[in-house]
Amino acid sequence: MSEPNIKTLRAPSDWKGSVSKNRDLALVLALAGMLIAILVPLPGQLMDGLLGANIGLSVLILFTVVYLKKPLEFASFPSVLLLATLYRLALNIATTRLVLSRAGEEGTGAAGDVVLFFGEFVSGSSVVVGFIIFTILVVIQFVVVTKGASRIAEVSARFTLDRMPGAQMAIDADLNAGNITGDQASTAREELAEQADFYGAMDGASKFVRGDAIAGIVITMINIVGGFAIGILQYNMSFAEAGRVFTTLTIGDGLVTQIPALFVSIAAGLMVTRASSRGQIGDVVVGQLFGNPKAMGVTALILLGLMFTGLPPVVLGVLAVTLGMISWFSSQDRVIPEAGSKIPQPTAVSKIEDAARKKIDQQKPDARAYEFSLQQPISIVLGYSLHELMDPQGEGSSLHARVQQLRQDLQKQLGFWIPPVHARVELRAIPRQEFQIFLRENSCSRGELKANRSLVLGDLDHPIDRISGDPVPRESYGAPAKWVSPEDAELLQKGRGYKVLSSQDALLFHLRGVVIEHIEELLTQRETRKILDRLGDEFKPLIEEVVPGRLRVGEVQKVLQLLVAEQVSIRDMEKILETLSEVVQQQAGETPSPESLVEVVRVALRRNICSALVDASGTLHAVTVDPEIETLVLEGLEHQPIGGSLPCLSPEVHDQVVGALKKALEDQIEEGYPALLITSSRSRFAIKKLMEKEVPMASVLSYNEVAHGVTVESWGMAGTEARGWGVSG
Repeated sequence: MSEPNIKTLRAPSDWKGSVSKNRDLALVLALAGMLIAILVPLPGQLMDGLLGANIGLSVLILFTVVYLKKPLEFASFPSVLLLATLYRLALNIATTRLVLSRAGEEGTGAAGDVVLFFGEFVSGSSVVVGFIIFTILVVIQFVVVTKGASRIAEVSARFTLDRMPGAQMAIDADLNAGNITGDQASTAREELAEQADFYGAMDGASKFVRGDAIAGIVITMINIVGGFAIGILQYNMSFAEAGRVFTTLTIGDGLVTQIPALFVSIAAGLMVTRASSRGQIGDVVVGQLFGNPKAMGVTALILLGLMFTGLPPVVLGVLAVTLGMISWFSSQDRVIPEAGSKIPQPTAVSKIEDAARKKIDQQKPDARAYEFSLQQPISIVLGYSLHELMDPQGEGSSLHARVQQLRQDLQKQLGFWIPPVHARVELRAIPRQEFQIFLRENSCSRGELKANRSLVLGDLDHPIDRISGDPVPRESYGAPAKWVSPEDAELLQKGRGYKVLSSQDALLFHLRGVVIEHIEELLTQRETRKILDRLGDEFKPLIEEVVPGRLRVGEVQKVLQLLVAEQVSIRDMEKILETLSEVVQQQAGETPSPESLVEVVRVALRRNICSALVDASGTLHAVTVDPEIETLVLEGLEHQPIGGSLPCLSPEVHDQVVGALKKALEDQIEEGYPALLITSSRSRFAIKKLMEKEVPMASVLSYNEVAHGVTVESWGMAGTEARGWGVSG
């Protein structure tokens, strides 16, 4: 006997679970019902049920909005507004069909009891009264509520977009300062995006309500004119009889749809007007309206004065006494919070903005001035359409986390930390799909990204000519590339071995390129001091022997800058300092130039340099430089008027030398090996300077920098035909 009881108890739970799993089915059925109501004649009893459901739905929407704590809890409201509008229009069509097709035979009961009730009872059994009530409802909805709500939605959408850059900067500032975690920052960014999407959708959805009001007027006029024509011409009714039947039903139809429409319009107005309030709107409105005892006291006195003007004294007296009592009790209990009341909690975005505002306000004026005078070393600015790159869904990490990983990788590669990277979204400063990378607030790179697309890179084995997509200039990524859909990119990557980058990967590619290109600018004196300080007490005697014993910090900084500019790691600071100390001791007189110092340091670091350039077998694939070119370069250095490092060659000779070196490296680059030249130690730095603009990725080694045990495979000699060239006079 217990088993059936158990099943009976489980049934509701199972039914509830099945309903929760098939919520989308309700929308499908609703849309199908609208289509049926438009196409198929419905009986009056069914119309009563549908019209009653319309009234219930509008009341449900209204009170759902009333009890919301914040607008985003009902983020689907614009979609609900559209569906409710379509539902009412479908009901208008269905009732119009019943009124015009059956009223001649069935009279005022043709469209069901609900329409008849609104046509007779609500209008006071008077067609004129009903028409006036209908007109007033339409005017209130169209002119007052809907027009105001539409304007508020438009302004809210604009202001929400305008405040996004500032809110993004506040989020980034708190994240970089450690005031919030990465998850909290992601939540705040998501809330910002949701706010922008919501108010943008509300701006458009408010037009549905205005259109619904206009459609109600037009449908009513058509029904009245059509009803008179059908009643008189088809059913041979008298003018008065046709007016009584068709006008009564038309007014009933108009009222039964416009009253729910007014409820939904009020809900839309409440939704957009309560954007800045937190907590349920009833609590907020009552608390703020009746929260000022002085205002209520003055109002009570005015009502008492109006009692002697001929207005109803009893009503005014009751209102005055009530407001006076509320004012007195409020003034007594103003500082005592209501029992059980809860203070509305601010949103994640407001928390961050308030914290940032307080943090700035608490600083001394001179501290604030100093803060705003500092330039951000590296910053990324994204167009509004790329805001998803800050924290893309499904990619598992935010842009902040990816940039942190890039900084860590560069630290391992080069031996020091690049400054933090600040990223923000701009609404109007740059095009919506464009990014810019700034170095000390100067634009160094810009380009276009596709937020919801993937970038496919081509090469000799993977051509992209026949792949459909948006092409990208070859120079942007050093290879032919196209933007394709994520689905096509996955097929190309897994099925055919193409290299694929997400939009975030493409942005980081450009960021890495900017950092590498300007890496020496990021190694400041402050960072140099940090590097020396991090060595600790164990290396303190060695540090003091070099700095300030023989070299200034600026001179050590210049040596380190020259090293990292050629992608040489400075992780082995002990070896670098020992070499510098040895060199300056040998030249006790004049301090050597940073260029000459760095050549000696590179020889000391030759094993590290070669390890980054050899292949898996430990072989260097290199092009040697013709001695004739070396001689020209050295002679050019002698003619350098200011003692610089760039050889002074005539324009023709300069182009011929650089062209010969570039041509010699072509085969290496096509085979996928690093572009590498080997020359004498005296000309190495000058040749690197010649090549850094034309082939910036090319490495130039001296013979002394080839580590012991490393095999060199020559790919030819650059410039063997360069006989008879000369320097500029």
